[in-house]
Amino acid sequence: MRRVVFAAVLALLGLLAVPSNAAPADKGYGAGTLTHGVYPKAGAPGARAYALYTPKHLPKNPPLFVYLHGCNQTADDVAVGERLGLLADKKGFVVLYPEQLVAATGSYPVSDGNGSHCWNWFLPDHQARDTGEPATIAGMTRAVMRQKGVDPKRVWLAGASAGGDMTTILGATYPDLYAAIAPLAGCAYRSCSDLDGTAALEAMGPRKRVVPTFVVNASTDMVNNVAMGQTAVQGWVATNDLADNGAADGSIPAQPSSMTQVAAVQGTPPGDPCIGNSRLPCAGGVLGLKSYPYTQMRYDDARGRTAVLVWLIHGANHAFTGGDARGTFVDPVGPDLGAAMYAFFTAHPMP
Repeated sequence: MRRVVFAAVLALLGLLAVPSNAAPADKGYGAGTLTHGVYPKAGAPGARAYALYTPKHLPKNPPLFVYLHGCNQTADDVAVGERLGLLADKKGFVVLYPEQLVAATGSYPVSDGNGSHCWNWFLPDHQARDTGEPATIAGMTRAVMRQKGVDPKRVWLAGASAGGDMTTILGATYPDLYAAIAPLAGCAYRSCSDLDGTAALEAMGPRKRVVPTFVVNASTDMVNNVAMGQTAVQGWVATNDLADNGAADGSIPAQPSSMTQVAAVQGTPPGDPCIGNSRLPCAGGVLGLKSYPYTQMRYDDARGRTAVLVWLIHGANHAFTGGDARGTFVDPVGPDLGAAMYAFFTAHPMP
């Protein structure tokens, strides 16, 4: 039954999204350089494509931000839509956009792996360390780290929808690689089932540690509803509670340590740019908002360190808020998720 539901979601995404296969001519991805390649190499088992953004001015030992697209998206699409390259220009980090392509014949691109350009987060063969897509993405990450001289304490991972689910998988299977993670519109590990965190803890093995996690979901998401998003919250709170001392003892409480309501901000022209660009409806434009209201919840340990941060954005849809409307699954109305993820990541370097 769960597989049928996943198939229905994939079909829905195919109907609702219009993929963008190339970055706009005005370089909406930033002022730096966007290069493309295949890892480990075209024709190799498990190979996947990628785009790599490097700012013009890159400091020594820069951070690396890895971002995983959702279904029916491409690396170039999210490079423009999520505006991470523009942020990288200001802050000085590298952005890696892995792409879910099967690079089997040496040409780029070839085809996607499951018919909907989705990461295979729902298949057991892609939910463990050193196998499937997690191994490819981790290997790709390490290759970029070597190439760019990246600071190993500041390697960050985020993704939306199917990319959010794969983000959770990589957070559980490679806690020694990614300092902090941000799954957007995703669910718990093991196809939304790991609510007590035990499977994720087992996946960590001897590398177990608290993985700072920023979970984002929209209250009116048409694809990943609040209940699915809540499994991501519950799963990561439970996993981190286990990982900090090996016991499910509430050292990271199951209830939020604090809750803050952030009000809507007025200020954009009326209209809905998402509808105008064949995207999912985005109510903020119709309401004339500059930013949606949202609820912020923190799950802190006994020393006041945030293990899980949650944003529930009220009125938004299955979209990356605060982005460029030329990208798919993007709502230009805030809050600015790129800036929010960067702030969370910089506050949580690898121990």
